[in-house]
Amino acid sequence: MKKSLKRMAVAAAAAGAIGASSLVAAPQAQAAPPGDLMLIGGVSCTFKAWGPNWNDGPLWQMRRWMGVVNVGGSTMTGVTVSELGGANRWVPANKARGTKTGQLKPGQTSIVFDTKWKGCWPSSISGYTIGQQVENPFNNGGFWQNVRRAEAK
Repeated sequence: MKKSLKRMAVAAAAAGAIGASSLVAAPQAQAAPPGDLMLIGGVSCTFKAWGPNWNDGPLWQMRRWMGVVNVGGSTMTGVTVSELGGANRWVPANKARGTKTGQLKPGQTSIVFDTKWKGCWPSSISGYTIGQQVENPFNNGGFWQNVRRAEAK
């Protein structure tokens, strides 16, 4: 009886020591935060001065653009940007960053829609982005315009 009691006590002490040492020695595992897509865009008008060959004289130019940035901590796959009332486009592959079509690494930005016109008139661009992973949907849509409301006099 004394021997079995001693063995149980030694076994319990050894198990406790092993468990305590594994808790102290092993750092807590930290998973990368999930990816998070955020839609970006804008509409702007700029005045272009005379060109070097004088054939594209002074004129206003309007630029509409829209893209996506991964503000999360892991790579997103199957990423598309859709213009409301327009086209759906995959995020293009980026050989320099080592991504395939539809992939967006953490911190990476991709401008998918970018158009310019001669002249400047009231315009807007709106759309949304989506990927294959679950993420925050509240920053996946957007609307931009170049019209300002004039205050009544």
